Amino acid sequence: MRDHFWSRLLHGTLPLMVWAAHWFAAYVLVAAQCSPAAISPESPRRWMLWVLSALALAACALMLWRARRTLRHAGGDISLLDWAAAGSAVLATMGIVWTTLPMLLVDGCR
Repeated sequence: MRDHFWSRLLHGTLPLMVWAAHWFAAYVLVAAQCSPAAISPESPRRWMLWVLSALALAACALMLWRARRTLRHAGGDISLLDWAAAGSAVLATMGIVWTTLPMLLVDGCR
């Protein structure tokens, strides 16, 4: 009998992993562009950060839509894992938006 522990764990935490990957990639991208070797007048390039954020938000929106559909069609048989997947998708979406907000304030590398 297989429990499918890892696939269930991934189902519930994948949105949080997307958020963590977005946070890491955004800050590494800005740090790499603002290093003395790569600095240029248009650094950091905001369009790269916006594309990264749009992809992460699209991934979380898809997972949120799937979780919402699962909760809607489950009837009375809703598991804790389904609620966890929906909650982590909402939390990750808010986290990505919160991580993206400082990009509006970035004026350049100083």
